[in-house]
Amino acid sequence: MTIDPMMSGRTSYEASKSIAESDELVRRASAGDSEELRQVCEDFESLFVKMMLDSMRNTLADDTLIPKNSGEKLFEDKLYDEYAQKLSETADLGIADMMYDQLADDLPGSSVNISS
Repeated sequence: MTIDPMMSGRTSYEASKSIAESDELVRRASAGDSEELRQVCEDFESLFVKMMLDSMRNTLADDTLIPKNSGEKLFEDKLYDEYAQKLSETADLGIADMMYDQLADDLPGSSVNISS
């Protein structure tokens, strides 16, 4: 078994990119606005789907006759960004809804409704 150094570099780049995106989502979520929280939850769901699609794509063998150049790889990455965005918008995954329901209680001005 051989280890491709380009593959490990790409994986660490993708991981650092995902960490930076999640840090941005945390910063936006702490703003305290319910609409902003809803949008952050939807963006997180899209990010989660993108990471899932990237993991699935990494399992495919890259045994093509003509290797992909950097432009094709960039285009493919952006295409998968769009796939993830559309999947999270159209497929009712429910990740964003569950996150919003859990985090909305912590927003300033929200009250706990205790009824018996």
